[in-house]
Amino acid sequence: MKKIVAIFMMSIMLLLVGCAQAEETKPEEKVRAVKIQKVEETKNAVSLNYIGTVDSKSIMDYSFKTGGKLKQVYVKKGDKVKKGDLLASLDQEDLNLQLSAAKANLISTEENIKKAEDAMNYNKDQFNKMEKLYEAGSISKSQYDQVKLQKDTSIATYNQAKSQHEATQVNYENTRIALDESVIYAKEDGIVVDIPHEEGERIAPPAMSYVIIVQVRSMEQIINTGIAQKDLNKIKEGTKATIDIDGEIAKGVITNIDEAPDLSTRTYNAEVRVEDKNYRLGSIAKVSFDIGEEQGVWIPMQSIFSNGEDYVYIVKEDRAFKRTITLLKNHEDQVMVEGVSPEELLAISGMKNLNDGSKVNIVE
Repeated sequence: MKKIVAIFMMSIMLLLVGCAQAEETKPEEKVRAVKIQKVEETKNAVSLNYIGTVDSKSIMDYSFKTGGKLKQVYVKKGDKVKKGDLLASLDQEDLNLQLSAAKANLISTEENIKKAEDAMNYNKDQFNKMEKLYEAGSISKSQYDQVKLQKDTSIATYNQAKSQHEATQVNYENTRIALDESVIYAKEDGIVVDIPHEEGERIAPPAMSYVIIVQVRSMEQIINTGIAQKDLNKIKEGTKATIDIDGEIAKGVITNIDEAPDLSTRTYNAEVRVEDKNYRLGSIAKVSFDIGEEQGVWIPMQSIFSNGEDYVYIVKEDRAFKRTITLLKNHEDQVMVEGVSPEELLAISGMKNLNDGSKVNIVE
């Protein structure tokens, strides 16, 4: 019996020693360092986010108002031009010859009209004298008729000379204008985007075809973006926007919203004027429209995780617990959410290796 009791006691001691060793080898729970922020209900700006593309406010096509040989183009693609800069010119040799001929014709018709006017005035004066003599019976009817015919003929000659002078004057003015318009000047600041023709080419007159010589886009840039119908009551002309292209931030404002939607996307195109920035045409832009302020629980975007559902970590005492949330609105790096309450402690840094219920150490 004593032997049995001894064996039993020995077994108990071995069991206790084993448990003690098991406790000694059990790893300690890792403590994660996190920063926290007390959740508060605040008022923050609200924005609507869209994607758009960079375009120019306008593209101006420059052409000649007369035909001729393209003598010189003074710019190249990509050049920045200012209002009044010389862009291109035609060969002016033929036009100068035409202008000289037109001026000579004009001078000739001016002389003709002066001679015709003098003759007309003389014949009118003679007729007036002969008419009084005829009324007094001092000359015959045939003499009277002859003087009247001379007067009428001189009046017709003067009118014809006057018409010829007016025609040559118009021709001279048109030739002078054609010479003036054989050079093209920039009408506004911009950037050259295309030069379809080369120096030496014959340019057809405008009456035959419209020929673009230089194409210049305006310096004023816009972002084109499609606005959903549901947001039209929140976005209007004058609404301010923040533009982000690859981290380059600019301010903008809506200058126009189409009255009718695009048939393929069913969205309404909005033009956003870019302020104080110059992006590459065709760039994709993130556009955030500021639509006012809203009261609610706003938390930093960096505190939110997602793996099919959006969640954050709420710290209670020395542990962090996963909390599913609903995203409502956002502005810059702040998001308004449902699912957390004021006064709760939100983990905002050090959450990368957290799990639901992880032990944490709050740091400043």
